[in-house]
Order: sequence, then C-alpha cells, then structure tokens
Amino acid sequence: MRTFEAKTSIDLFDQLIDLARQHDLISKLEAAGFRKASAVLKKGHSAGSHMGEEAVLELGTLLTDRWGGPEVGAVLALKTDLTRLGILGELILQSETPQAVFYQMARFNRLLNQRSAFELTTTPYRLTMTHSHARVGPRFSRAAQFGTIWALANVALIPEHVFGAAVRPVSAHFDFAAPADLEPIHKVFGSSILFEQPAAAVSFDRARLKDIRKDTSLPVWKALEDAAERGLDDVPALDSVAGRVRHHLGEHMAGSIASESSVAARLGMSVRTMQRRLSDEGTSFRQEVDAVRSETARQLLGDRRISLSEIAFRLGYGELAAFNHAALRWFGQSPGSLRREKEAVPENER
Repeated sequence: MRTFEAKTSIDLFDQLIDLARQHDLISKLEAAGFRKASAVLKKGHSAGSHMGEEAVLELGTLLTDRWGGPEVGAVLALKTDLTRLGILGELILQSETPQAVFYQMARFNRLLNQRSAFELTTTPYRLTMTHSHARVGPRFSRAAQFGTIWALANVALIPEHVFGAAVRPVSAHFDFAAPADLEPIHKVFGSSILFEQPAAAVSFDRARLKDIRKDTSLPVWKALEDAAERGLDDVPALDSVAGRVRHHLGEHMAGSIASESSVAARLGMSVRTMQRRLSDEGTSFRQEVDAVRSETARQLLGDRRISLSEIAFRLGYGELAAFNHAALRWFGQSPGSLRREKEAVPENER
C-alpha cells in the first residue's frame, strides 16, 4: 500500500502561480519570484507544517488587480488540477460520492488554507457548503474575495471535475458586493447568484447528487484520511483558537449552544485537534462556552427590555433556575440583583 505524506498550502500556492502564468496574469519574472518564495517555504518547513498565509494573499491581490476583479477566482478554478492539491486533493479524488467529497473538504480544508473554512449542512432537499475566511486588513480585502470565489468555485465544480457529472449548484451567495464582470461567476455557479449576503455559500439539489458515485479503493481512501488527520495535527495555530471558538459560539448563540463538533468543523479542525489546541492555550471547550455565556449575560442584563427568561433562553438554558445558578457562580449575585445594580448606575457612568 502507498504511504501518504500530508502536504501543506504550498501545493495551493504553486498551482495558483502556474494558473496565473497560463492566463498571462503574471510575467515570467513575477512567476519566478513567486516560485523562489515557494522554494524557500518548502526548504524551511517540513511536509506536515504550514506556510505563511501572506504569500497567497499577496498573489491573490496581484491576480485580482490584473484581471480587474475577484471573479478571476472562478476563471482559475475551471482549470484546477486536484492532483496538485496535496493530501486533500488525493482524498477528494478517492471519495466515492460528492457528499463524501464535501465532508472531507469541510474537515480538512485547513491543510490548504488555515484561515479558510467550510461548513457542510444538509436538509432533506439541499446540501450547502458555507465558506468563511478569517478577517484580513484592508490591504488584502480583495484577495479575500478572490479566495472566497476560488474556494466556492472549486466546490461548485466537484461533480464535474471528480465525477464527470454536469451538475451545478442551485444557488450561490457571496458576502461582498458584486464584481463588475459577472460572466465568469455565472459560468461556474449558474444563474441564481446573490451578493452582499450574510454568508458565502453554494447549495446543491440533493436529488441531483444522489446517484452520482464512482468506484474507489477503500484501503487507499482510509490511508489518505489517516494521513490528512495526522497532517491537521501539524498545522500550527496562527491566532488564538480560543478566540475563534468564542467568536463562533457568540455568533450562533440563540436558544442553543453550538456543538463541539460543529465548532471544530467551522474552524476546519477535528474535535481532537481543537481540544488539544485549547488545552495548549490553558482552556477547554466547556470553559469557552461558559465564558461566552457569562459575557453575553452581562450585556443582556443591561437591556431592561429583555426579560430574565428570555436571556436564559438566549444563553441556551432550558430553565430560569439554571441561569440563576450560573449567574451566582459568575457574578456572585442573582441576575435580578445584577440588573437592579445596573439600573441604579446612571448610563454616563457605566
């Protein structure tokens, strides 16, 4: 059986350089410069480590400027060679169904781009892949838009590129303004496209994906999955995992608490990897849930229009008594006492 090494986002960087050159978006001299940077990164990092993300952002900014907009991500995705995307590309090509591919992309995308993540959700009729990207400064905002289009375009093209099936998404949403040239977007995503949406995502009709499959080797697929899992453990954190966990918990706290597995998937990690990262930072998932609940409770208690029962519900507590018990632990007093204390303080002194 083959032995698989988990590769890094250097694979993605190298392919983007070649695609840019094929489309005459960068000169031979510029391509040589980027390849030199790639060679330095390969020399300085082991096969399982993670390259600096800024190199990809620099290239994305240049490509967007040369083309005239972030839609160039869709143009380049049409020529993606999955065999050149390291361990994740091989795992995609060895998957039996599109659903299996999307699951693996959501699970292991961090091997290619640590600051980018997919979340897979399904309903009886739709399969949706939502893409998120860590915040970047104004300098790289267009590169982030390019990255979102590139990432979702590759998702949209999975049925065709992996299974030879002419199936496109039923809809595509993007969380930024529409670019000037929509033709490449429509070519990849179809006609149902919306911009300036709360999240970036593509949705497929599950009925059209149901019968798409191909023969694969289970032992090879399993070896690839194990190698990808080991690879995730070698991807160092570029920022606080605890901070990212808190951000995701806060965004999804509305009557329930996001599960540990869903938060890990959103961060592009396995649950085991997220637990280890949090432990390295001196915390745990349960502690972060508690911290977000405490912070949210303190904020909501300052708004007298929201009842204590409503606050308890928003924090994911089934009973007011559970919220009261938690507040005593957090604040040393009941929610009602803390609210009265806040109301007694003039707003300009809070």
